[in-house]
Amino acid sequence: MSDIRLTYFLAKGRVEISRLILSYSGVKFTDERLTKEQFGAIKSSQPWGQIPVLTYKGQVMGQSIAIARFLAAEFGLTGRNNLENAQADEIVDAVSDLLNAMANVVKAGKDEKALKNVLDNVYPAGLANLEKMLSSRGGQFFVGNNLTWADLAVFQFATDGIAGKPPKDLTAYPRISNLCQRVGQVPNIKNWLAARPITAL
Repeated sequence: MSDIRLTYFLAKGRVEISRLILSYSGVKFTDERLTKEQFGAIKSSQPWGQIPVLTYKGQVMGQSIAIARFLAAEFGLTGRNNLENAQADEIVDAVSDLLNAMANVVKAGKDEKALKNVLDNVYPAGLANLEKMLSSRGGQFFVGNNLTWADLAVFQFATDGIAGKPPKDLTAYPRISNLCQRVGQVPNIKNWLAARPITAL
């Protein structure tokens, strides 16, 4: 058994960024995926009554972004100083806003108008801001001149989205498109994408 276990549903969702961080870092981890019934049986014993949950060397942690941030720091993907750490957080928070916009629509039920608004307006506006930020920071990576969890967060959003709804097209965002192509070709990431379970969400 690995000293690292990620527990979540049969989906990519909020924990996929942490899976990408661990995979990129070449770290062995247990990818535990629960059915709703299995989660129901353990819900009351979880730190916040929800998942994802990270078990790391005997310690248990909840909250998806806190988990990802911890893993990024643990494996050297947060930046080289406090400023770069904050710049990475800034990008991840911007991506989280986009993910939350879609998650809120999905939770509210089938509202085609709201869904169209996110895909046609919210996502493009967010991507335009991310493209501008990437360009202002040199065009290769979002922080410094090295890959951080910020780049992985944008990659995950651009390729998976949330609830199976990624952005429609990256043509208008050539720097983000190029970044995603490069990240997708990193051997450890490429291997993870090929090996991970195929899920609808």
